[in-house]
Amino acid sequence: MQRFTILALSLTAALATAPALAATSEGIEAINAPRSAAQQAADRTALQAIIENSTALYDTLAGELYVQHNNPSRGFIYLMDAARRTQDGRLYARAVEIALQGRAPDAALTAIRSWQSALPDDPNADTYQLQVLLLLERIEETADPLRQALAHASGDKRQTLIHNIPGYYLNVQDHQRALGIVREPLQPYVSQPDTAFVAALAMARMQMLARDFDGSLQMLERSQQATPPQLSLGSLLSNRELPALVAMDLMRAARQEQPDVARRAETLARKLATAPHATREIGLAYAKTLIEIRRHDDALKQLGLVLRKHPDYAMAWMLQGGLQLQEQQWAAAEQSLQQYFRVRKAEDPVPGPREDGNIALSILQANLTVSSDMQANIMMAEIADHKNDPTAAARWLERVQPESARHAAMVQRAETLNSQGKYDLALQQIRALPSDTDEQRHVRHLAEVQLLDRAGRHAEALAVLDASISRTPDNAELLYARGMTHERMDNFPAAEQDLRKVMALRPDSPNAFNALGYTLADRNQRLPEARELISKALALSPDSGAIQDSMGWVEYRLGNLKEARRWLEKAFVAEPQAEVAAHLAEVLWQLGEREQAGKILEEGLVLDRNDTVLLETMQRLGYTPRAATPTAPASSTRP
Repeated sequence: MQRFTILALSLTAALATAPALAATSEGIEAINAPRSAAQQAADRTALQAIIENSTALYDTLAGELYVQHNNPSRGFIYLMDAARRTQDGRLYARAVEIALQGRAPDAALTAIRSWQSALPDDPNADTYQLQVLLLLERIEETADPLRQALAHASGDKRQTLIHNIPGYYLNVQDHQRALGIVREPLQPYVSQPDTAFVAALAMARMQMLARDFDGSLQMLERSQQATPPQLSLGSLLSNRELPALVAMDLMRAARQEQPDVARRAETLARKLATAPHATREIGLAYAKTLIEIRRHDDALKQLGLVLRKHPDYAMAWMLQGGLQLQEQQWAAAEQSLQQYFRVRKAEDPVPGPREDGNIALSILQANLTVSSDMQANIMMAEIADHKNDPTAAARWLERVQPESARHAAMVQRAETLNSQGKYDLALQQIRALPSDTDEQRHVRHLAEVQLLDRAGRHAEALAVLDASISRTPDNAELLYARGMTHERMDNFPAAEQDLRKVMALRPDSPNAFNALGYTLADRNQRLPEARELISKALALSPDSGAIQDSMGWVEYRLGNLKEARRWLEKAFVAEPQAEVAAHLAEVLWQLGEREQAGKILEEGLVLDRNDTVLLETMQRLGYTPRAATPTAPASSTRP
């Protein structure tokens, strides 16, 4: 009944907007005049269109209302009715999204098949099918949808689709398998002049994911021979500079396995980043890459080149100041950061809309500006602490806005003080944090526990956590912290109990799964279960270097040395840390590659000469470092 009433109102409204013929005698005559068969057929068609459109509108609104009221299955039915009536691809797409929201992937595929039947040349239907199949991990079925989407798309849409292909396959577990599927549909477009650039670039990215580093570099070099499209594919970069970003990723990824490829990739990256018309953003990206691979002197030289060409580039001054601070070049760091503030003062406090109208990038730039201001103030506070001027340090922190960011800045300053050996001052900083709300108390307690644990004062840390958890027994962050404190105190049953509760409270968070899995692997206990836990964590966060390290370590414990090496090499590229270096070196040592293991251990020493796991590993392997190392290691930060 409700549906009929709304339909009747729609018809009434449609007729009310027609020309007011009934108000004139001519209008009366027109209404009463006999109608031809063609006119009557046209009337019926027009009336049917009104009915169809009104019904589709009702279905669309009803579907959205059901979704808003947490009934996506009913919403899906109504949206599909609307899509079938209108043959509108946007409504089919919305129905697919609702099915996925309701965790009904089979219904999503049914909607896509209807969409493809109704609109066989719509590339969006094929693209949706591709993404849903990848979501379901049915990777082998994606070749045909990909091929069809590429065939149906044209012009800018095809360029965009090709550019997005590596992103679609990014989270696939087996990237070599993904490359095998993508290669054949994509290959023809590498040879077509209008798509050669984006296709070669996409293939290079796919090959890099599959660790075919040499093939990736060849495709990058091929992209240099092609003409970039007019359509903007990058955010702040010109299309011609996009291969430089891939080359920088290749520098990092191939550094251990194929250093020659990494050097050739660097040659390409440097060429594009230092070209006469290079954007300042690509120059800064190259400097960041050099920092990530720990070539700080080269990074400072690159930043100098960028700042000579762009002296008003605030982000470059901030990055230079941070790097100088890391190298303990205190005076130079202060000068760079002061220059950062002078340049920032000349800018708008928060960047306005971009000229190209890209609202998302405007928001991103505004957030980056706020974040860089906060970091610069924190670094100036660190410099003041180095000068033994806590009053000035406090003034710099007072400049951090908003209040929540200032809270985080005080925590970060405490961590810096602790790393400088100023433990009492760091603890004093943490205990001075505001604690008016539960959230503020949780942050303060977590920061205090972290300091206490690092100082080996685990019993005090446990007391703080017990008191805080008694007030909020289901706080996952506090429970996780207590679980890790129990583990450090070698109370594994209590640690497992807390971590299991975190898993129940946060099933979509990888941390507890990874922590328990790694702890079991490190203890060489219940290894199949440990691998299952880490696999769950990896599925939730496939790009996490820490979780990749855990997977490598459990594979090592299971005796799968080659698989362990693969995961640990990925982890060391993603998150180069001393403990990961220790794990990778141990696997290489067992594989008989002792010279390479020694190189990795030396890299670990550069990262952290006091890491417990690294020093214990060197001692167990009988490896003598080239330089003297401390004899009193600090506690490990894992997991």
